[in-house]
Amino acid sequence: MKDLLKRYQTVAVVSSCVAIPLVLWVVSNSGRDRVHAPERPVLMAMGKIQSGNDYLTGNASNFWTHYVDLIHTEDENESLRKENSRLCEENIGLQGILQQNARLTRLVGFKQQRPIYQLTPARVVAADMSPYFRVLRLRIEAETDDIKPETPVVSADGVVGRIERVAGRYCDVMLAVDPRSKIDIMTQLNRSRGILSGVGADGSYDAKISYLLRRDEVEEGEIVVTSGRAGTFPKELPIGRIKSVDTKSFGLYQTVTVEPVVDFSRLEEVYIITGTAEASAIAGR
Repeated sequence: MKDLLKRYQTVAVVSSCVAIPLVLWVVSNSGRDRVHAPERPVLMAMGKIQSGNDYLTGNASNFWTHYVDLIHTEDENESLRKENSRLCEENIGLQGILQQNARLTRLVGFKQQRPIYQLTPARVVAADMSPYFRVLRLRIEAETDDIKPETPVVSADGVVGRIERVAGRYCDVMLAVDPRSKIDIMTQLNRSRGILSGVGADGSYDAKISYLLRRDEVEEGEIVVTSGRAGTFPKELPIGRIKSVDTKSFGLYQTVTVEPVVDFSRLEEVYIITGTAEASAIAGR
């Protein structure tokens, strides 16, 4: 930009150096009414030089004006880009808040639908999702001495698992889909019973039902719930949905695969069931 302006400046100076003597010469002879033949080429040349000088000066001025406008436009674009980025960040933050509110609302709804349970809130802070160990680490949101190994953990959707170990305000949860887990369950419609445990497959949270009699009628899509008979989990808590059924023509049992109702990959808030209102009332007598 500076080089271009410098070239225009040089042309203008040279043009002026040529034009000024000619102008002086013409002025000195301006008293005459007629222009002699030798003067005509000089006047024509001087007019062209002055026109060229005006053209160059005008173009330089226009170029500078456009350059300044371009700089202002770039500044405005940069300001708009920053504003757009800020609004996008605010929008993402608001979406996160709305999603969190939706999750908490569902948890509150779970608590209101089951007032008999004593529930302690906890937040997921870490996870171990290897095929052989499906474990979540929780931070307990309230001080309590009622959380011990085998204490059940639930979400708004259903069964999460059971407490494996406790250390202060933190605890590890063995998920219901862990291969080591064994939960007494029954199908919601026909009340057929079995034992649910994790399959332990990579990239899958599927579980299987063992000891489900071949004569028992079960259907794909049927809900599986806790039976309440083993003593760990209360009765009728949803745990999964039947994904596939393989009934062989021989043997005592059928093979049933279950998809959990809880999305463990997105789990953030849970409840720990520390007791029931009835048990608490009996203990307080």
